[in-house]
Amino acid sequence: MDQPTPDNLGPKLADRYGIPVFPTVTGALTLGGEKLAVDAVLFVGEHGAYPQNRLGATMYARMRIMEEVFRVFDMSGRSVPVYVDKHLSYNWLDSKWVYDRAQELGVPMMAGSSVPLVWRDPPLEHPKGCKITEAVALTYAFPDSYGVHAVEMIECMIERRAGGECGVEAVQCLRGDAVYQAAREGKFSMELVDAAASTIAEKKPGTMQDHARGPIAILLTYADGLKAAVIMTHEYYGMWWAYAARVDGKIAATQFVFPRLATKPAFSLLGQNIQEMFITGKPQWPIERTLLSSGVVDAALRSAANGGKLINTPHLHIRYEPYDNEPIRGRGTGPAGAWLGQWPPDEIKELYQN
Repeated sequence: MDQPTPDNLGPKLADRYGIPVFPTVTGALTLGGEKLAVDAVLFVGEHGAYPQNRLGATMYARMRIMEEVFRVFDMSGRSVPVYVDKHLSYNWLDSKWVYDRAQELGVPMMAGSSVPLVWRDPPLEHPKGCKITEAVALTYAFPDSYGVHAVEMIECMIERRAGGECGVEAVQCLRGDAVYQAAREGKFSMELVDAAASTIAEKKPGTMQDHARGPIAILLTYADGLKAAVIMTHEYYGMWWAYAARVDGKIAATQFVFPRLATKPAFSLLGQNIQEMFITGKPQWPIERTLLSSGVVDAALRSAANGGKLINTPHLHIRYEPYDNEPIRGRGTGPAGAWLGQWPPDEIKELYQN
């Protein structure tokens, strides 16, 4: 734990279950020895008092810690599966370094958001090879905090289009009235925004223009001409997630159902995928999706810091194909069974209370 605090559950759980704790990354991966001595690495690189950079991105110590992980792999002459929570780093250069180093060391690596794994209402999965010309994702908060979730929500859908993912040509981040002006200019479709919002029961009556006074839009132009937009506001549809696209000439839309239950069902689904990758050594989805998402968020922050300037992104011409196997994700329209049970369970309830 890079910045432990008295209320952290980690040390309490470790003590309860006899899990050894070391003061360094190297010590943890070698179990205090000389060489790599674990079967896999799970890295959650956020939380804590980290500064922000000039673009407003929180400078989490992702690359610093991953460099130490990779150094242990290198000196041990072998690598094990790694999962990195959310984006690879807070800026493009560090994200690309993490990706390149993992490739060099042959690391089975997976990263990214839990949002692509949650329930979809109505259920929606594009067939591979379909024709998608435009897409939108609805979320809330700010690009630095929730941008990677929304970009990955779009990516998990549009990467299934004909030709697979080909990368992003340009990124622009707009705020306030400039968002509505961009819609009037045809830079993104308000029809798709309304279609996505219509899947959210908490949506207010009327249109986005009626309620959202300070929206943020991340506009994406893909190398194959596809247009996409991430809309960030809570004023119209609340703190929820939704998606819509023009697919084979028709509009398809769904809510990505992220239940706010004590059992944290979205993280349970993510955990199941991580476990599968640790056991098989095969990522459940391409690491390139998260590399691309990390680069898009970096470009969006640069655009916003420059008054909404269009940022050309030839470095984001990242090509990949979605895997044929589907990850473990929510089926139906919402959680059921154990996801609706008690949390915390009786055996560790007192750790939460103390």
